[in-house]
Order: sequence, then C-alpha cells, then structure tokens
Amino acid sequence: MRPLPTELLRSFVVVAQTASFTAASEQLCLSQSTVSQHIRRLEDLVGVPLFERDTRNVRMSHQGESLHRYAVRILDLMDEAMTTVCGPPLNGTVHLGLPEDFASSRLAGALGSFVRRNPEVELVIRTGLSGDLFRELDENKHDLVFAKRLSGSQRGYVVKSEPLHWCTGASSPVRGDEAVLPLAVHPEPSITRSRMFETLKAANRSYRVAVVSSSIMVIQAAVMAGLGVAAFTGYAMPEGIVPLAEDLPPLGVLDYVIDRQPSISQAAQALEHVLADAAKEL
Repeated sequence: MRPLPTELLRSFVVVAQTASFTAASEQLCLSQSTVSQHIRRLEDLVGVPLFERDTRNVRMSHQGESLHRYAVRILDLMDEAMTTVCGPPLNGTVHLGLPEDFASSRLAGALGSFVRRNPEVELVIRTGLSGDLFRELDENKHDLVFAKRLSGSQRGYVVKSEPLHWCTGASSPVRGDEAVLPLAVHPEPSITRSRMFETLKAANRSYRVAVVSSSIMVIQAAVMAGLGVAAFTGYAMPEGIVPLAEDLPPLGVLDYVIDRQPSISQAAQALEHVLADAAKEL
C-alpha cells in the first residue's frame, strides 16, 4: 500500500480549508508552485482528482471530501503523538528582532502559523535596522534576531544568501546613468546603505543621498516616485520597482543570518527552526 506523506496531506487540508492555492501557500509559507506540486503528487498517489478548479473557485471533489476527513484525523493524531512524546505545548514569551522587509515578507506567514500552533507562546517582535538589532541582542533585549550581516562579520549563522540589485521605479526618470547618482537609503547602521556606498566609492562613481528613511515603505515609495535609486533583494522588490538596466557596479550578495542568546527557551528554539525553514522559501 502506498504511503501518504504528511507534507502532502497538510497542503491538501489547508487548500481545502482556504479554497485557495494562494492563501494556502501564504499560510504554509511555501511557494504557490510547491503547494500545487503537493496536490498533484497526492492526486497521483490516490489516483483520483481531489479538487474541481475553474478560473475563480477551488472546490473539493467528492473523493476529495472523503480523503479530507481522514487527512484531518491523521494530522490531528500526529500532533497528539508529538505532544505525548515531546511533552506539553510550548509556552512563555519570545522576543524576536526582524528587519522591516522581513516582517512584510512570507516570513510573516510562518510567524503567524507558529503562533496559531502554540497559543500559549507570547511572541513579541521588534523591527529595526540590522545593526541596531544586533546591538540590542547584545543588550539582552531579544532572544533571537533574524537579520542581514556585513561581509566578513561572524554574527550568527547563514540561513539564506540573496543577490542585491540596484533598482529604480518602473516609470522613474532615474535610469542609473546620471552624472551624480541619487540614492534612497536607510540611516546608519544600515548594511544595505554601507554596501551601496562602498561599491560606488570603489568604482569612483559619484553619488548623492536624496532620501533617508528607516522605513522600507518610504524607500520603496521614493524609488517609485523617481527621487532616487535603492538596493533591494528579489523578495523585497515590490510591484512597480525594477532592476536598473544601466551597468552599475555589482552589489554582490547579502547574507541573512540568525543570531541568538547563548541560552534560550524551548519556545525560542522551536521558533528558530521555523525561521530557518521559512527563510528557504523567501
């Protein structure tokens, strides 16, 4: 008899509950294509269609409704087994530091899922610049920090590396070939700001600071309005912002890391694993 992998069943149950592949991908912190692949693999295993799809709706088929009842029971039993073996549910307070662009990404879905699974855990999140978050970690204000680190730094351990791109607004007159390049940057201590300045100085490229803000939303708005160019990784590049076509010196890759206190609670350890796994899907 063919086994039913739990990751496929979990994707199936969430798609059934949300009636949306998009909503399910956000809740599961997986890409939509991954969720679709899970459903296709499960349909291949059971040999019947589980959903009826059209351009607007996703509905379970008759066979899907039958499987759904079993899938919910299977997942509930697995959760019960883990609680029995591993002990009572997690509890306590976890203090987490995040840059603002992380907080607005798919990572937020992973955090929401963690809180729903662990209602006795109080999650306190502070957003800020990576440099400030590391300093606050050293001051014992956070249990965990998920942030960017400068090249050569030994803070934390790398969970993801992302290319950094020079960006402009899709309709912006700023194209990157200006004699003096206008920039939209975060204040110090911003790792992206430092990378931009160092790269331009090494290339003897003239620049001026046109906009300074600690808010990623303000930086994005300034770029789209044509006030300057900025640097974004792919996941933080919203609609309306595009990579510059002009040949500017490459910004290289940013490392995203998790750093933590030497001793943290079981709840914080569990959250650390959630963050590391979710980073792979950003």
